[in-house]
Amino acid sequence: MTKNVAQNSREFTRIPIHLLVEVKSGEVVIKTDKTTDLSMKGIGVLTDQMLPLDAECSVLIFLGDGNTGMNINVQGKVIRSTDSQMAIEFTKIDLDSYEYLQNLVMHNSNSFHDQVEEEIHNHLGLKKRD
Repeated sequence: MTKNVAQNSREFTRIPIHLLVEVKSGEVVIKTDKTTDLSMKGIGVLTDQMLPLDAECSVLIFLGDGNTGMNINVQGKVIRSTDSQMAIEFTKIDLDSYEYLQNLVMHNSNSFHDQVEEEIHNHLGLKKRD
């Protein structure tokens, strides 16, 4: 088990994956294909251009060549940043994007498939079930 994949203290398993993403906050637009990991709750992005901590942003995750119309569009906020990496927590997602995100995470979870399936079952969207 790698450090990035399953960690007991996390709500969702993080899947190491590289995707093309576009992060927008105000006038700032960051486009990169250097992602470190993805979960049902957020994404790690490597970039030279940082947003401030707690900055609200939109994240567009391109699926395939980006022209399929099946991209993932979420709202989020920066919860951690270093000189070269930002962690963005997802705060709002529409139903179609949620389904695409769920499928992407499930299909890339490999040996953690059962764990990811249970995590998704135990949540209502981005929120934990009561």
